[in-house]
Amino acid sequence: MYRRCAHKNKYRAKNMAHKYKSKVKPQYAILRTKKLKSKSKLTAVAEHNLRLRTQENIDADRSHLNQILYNPLGIDRNDATSFQRKLSERYSDLGVKIKTENTLAFEYVATASPKFFEGKSTEQIGKWAYHQVEFMRKEFGDRLQFAILHLDETTPHIHFLVSTEHKSVKKYKNRYGACEKETWSLNSEKINPEYLRTLQDNYAKSNKIFGLSRGVKYSKLKNTTLKNFYRTMKKVLGSTFDKALDQAIQNIEISMGDRFSSQDEIRRKIKFFLKPVFESFARSQKALQEAANLDMGNLQDYLRRELEKLEADKALVAQQKEIYREWLKDSDSILSKMKALEAENMQLKAEIGRFEAMNTSNPTPTINRNQKALKTSKIDVCVAVLFNSLT
Repeated sequence: MYRRCAHKNKYRAKNMAHKYKSKVKPQYAILRTKKLKSKSKLTAVAEHNLRLRTQENIDADRSHLNQILYNPLGIDRNDATSFQRKLSERYSDLGVKIKTENTLAFEYVATASPKFFEGKSTEQIGKWAYHQVEFMRKEFGDRLQFAILHLDETTPHIHFLVSTEHKSVKKYKNRYGACEKETWSLNSEKINPEYLRTLQDNYAKSNKIFGLSRGVKYSKLKNTTLKNFYRTMKKVLGSTFDKALDQAIQNIEISMGDRFSSQDEIRRKIKFFLKPVFESFARSQKALQEAANLDMGNLQDYLRRELEKLEADKALVAQQKEIYREWLKDSDSILSKMKALEAENMQLKAEIGRFEAMNTSNPTPTINRNQKALKTSKIDVCVAVLFNSLT
């Protein structure tokens, strides 16, 4: 009996653990890739990475926390053109002839699920960042040219810039015997979908020590912006196939003459009216497919971050509103005091006037001096009262 209960309890605990594990969402190691094919693109990337331009999604009060982790080219963090100039010098030193179709560099962005960074200290994030740099150095060697950690956005991440030079060794023979010649060129053919899938596999394996997993392989989900999401949903919601089809059918008019026409003629007329409807439907189907491929998880994170910003702005507005309300109260109090002082001042002026009138009938030098002294003292009293009330 005891063994049976123990077996049941063990099975129940195992089942509960499995259910709990299935409810826990995995945290992913994320590595994104982007081609940079022109010097203007290199400069634009440097402007963003070095925070040389303002952006809405950046907390400027935290930008001082950003750290350059790797910089063998000696890129100037205050000059947006420094990276493309230093990279061009490197290519020139190698004897590379740059062609218009060449990819000048690749940008890789390494990060993880936002949940992974919650509650992490700066030291813990630093260890994660060091591990990412070591992985990229092993993967790309001397082609890794720059790495910077960003801590002033919602989710910590690292931007890596990798050059695309490739060495070729040509073997040939001449009268002196076998010879070799090294040549350099820009070649990005290796960075193809198959290589990138392998890179994602290796990157995920490297980050297992942090409890991070690989994303779904061969997933059709695409990282999207809110702007692209709205554009796609507008296409989807704007398609009303049934209504458009009914309208097209109503517009088809078959006259008595058409009824005696050939079937081909009638088909041609129907096709003329229905073709635009089916073309529109095909476009809407394509839009639905695009909507299905949107990465709703990333979009949800983006919307959550925007909501947090709005809540912060709302709290700031409420705080400023309270300050203005207190200021208005103080202003009303000061205004009432000013009015009271003005009335008192008028009263004092009237008393001084009456006093002068009483003493003008028999003026003497002494009285005149006393009058001036009294007038001066009255004015001093008035000014003192006004100053004390204001303070």
